[in-house]
Amino acid sequence: MPEVLETSQQHRRLVLKALLWLTVWGGLVFGAVNVGREMWLLAGLEIIYAVFALGLLRIVDTTPHLRMWTLIYLFPFFALMTFALVLPRTSFTVFAWIQTVPIICYLLLGLRGGLWMSLGFLSLGVVAFNYRYMTDDSWLNIMVAANVGLSSAAILLFSHIYERSRVANEARLLELASTDTLTGLANRMKLAEVFQRERSHALRDNTPLSLIILDLDHFKHVNDQFGHEGGDRALRHIAQLLPQRLRDTDLFCRLGGEEFAILLPGADLAQAAERANNLRELLAEHPPQIAEASQVMTFSAGVATLGEDGQSLDSLMVIADRRMYEAKGGGRNQVVAAGQQYHLAPMSSGR
Repeated sequence: MPEVLETSQQHRRLVLKALLWLTVWGGLVFGAVNVGREMWLLAGLEIIYAVFALGLLRIVDTTPHLRMWTLIYLFPFFALMTFALVLPRTSFTVFAWIQTVPIICYLLLGLRGGLWMSLGFLSLGVVAFNYRYMTDDSWLNIMVAANVGLSSAAILLFSHIYERSRVANEARLLELASTDTLTGLANRMKLAEVFQRERSHALRDNTPLSLIILDLDHFKHVNDQFGHEGGDRALRHIAQLLPQRLRDTDLFCRLGGEEFAILLPGADLAQAAERANNLRELLAEHPPQIAEASQVMTFSAGVATLGEDGQSLDSLMVIADRRMYEAKGGGRNQVVAAGQQYHLAPMSSGR
């Protein structure tokens, strides 16, 4: 979803900004300390990188190429950590920064990018640490290598598990947020998302895009006669029945109550109206079973198309809804599209 992707991007911008500020102040402080220790090369690199991070802070909020700049920042950042670790006069505590690599990578690059960059630089860091602090005691070397390697692997593993679980939970929440819980159909939020995508395709390819709004006739009578359980059964029946005459590219949504919407990419007004009429006939042929008996059920529908009836989802919904009410006012059990009516013979139940 565009809103979710934007939220994720904004989160990564905030994380990167925090890291950049940390780099600025850390680079200046450690650079000054290493100047005092006469470690000129390392001090120079740290100060230069602090200035580079300060420059990135000016664009991080607005750049459309956030991932590219993140990679440009991270490669030298992690390389500088590894370089500092192998210098003879630096402290072993530099390795503590190496172990932040998986956390930073997963926060900024996601699951796949975070895994590969973490594996690469964490492996280099472990090798550099063991090379730097190798002693004449082989058993001690083995112990140091095992502790450093296993602790680093644990951080990488837990970071990966957390990010994978977070991605799965986010996907599940998105699915729940865009799905009607009773029928399993898409909801209004999903309709808005798909409409934006299909509208872009329709305008680019000069193809039609239509919307059907349908409302079940006298649905309150069903609830009054059979209770909400009977009404819910009827709604689920419709959610399973009508998609049988829809294409895979069509989107069938429940807007709320007994009102539904169908988005039809590639269908003009006449084609969409004919599709709606076919669906109405299908429902007449296969009524829902409630209280062990078939219950006659009909719907009234209105149709609107992109361009002729508006350019936004809201404008199409207003027109389609207005035509649906025209169908209701004209006797129900019919489809109205720009003055054309499609209808069946009156049902014996009168509903």
